[in-house]
Amino acid sequence: MLQPWRKEFVEFFFTKGSALTVAIAFVVGQQFTRIVDSLTKGLLMPLLNPLVPRGNFKDLKIDYFGGAIEIGNLIDTVIEALLVAWMLFLIFKAIKRIERQNATTSESGEG
Repeated sequence: MLQPWRKEFVEFFFTKGSALTVAIAFVVGQQFTRIVDSLTKGLLMPLLNPLVPRGNFKDLKIDYFGGAIEIGNLIDTVIEALLVAWMLFLIFKAIKRIERQNATTSESGEG
């Protein structure tokens, strides 16, 4: 039962060169995340923190029945995720634009 799946998995990662592509994407993704994390924590959040009543997103809590729901980390993570998504969108948009330019250049060169 697992044999066809295992064969397809091995072919995908090791015979078609996808493993190297995945490894490169993973490393680039990690570095990209570190850049966005630094940008968020070092630049964006200090600019937004004065807008928070208690002065810092990390301290933002919702009190309930003797405890607290700490939503500050969630907000920080959501903002970071939105920044990563926006940057990836811009990168993919640029890649598509380059692909279209290359396609029109190759079409005009053939005619």
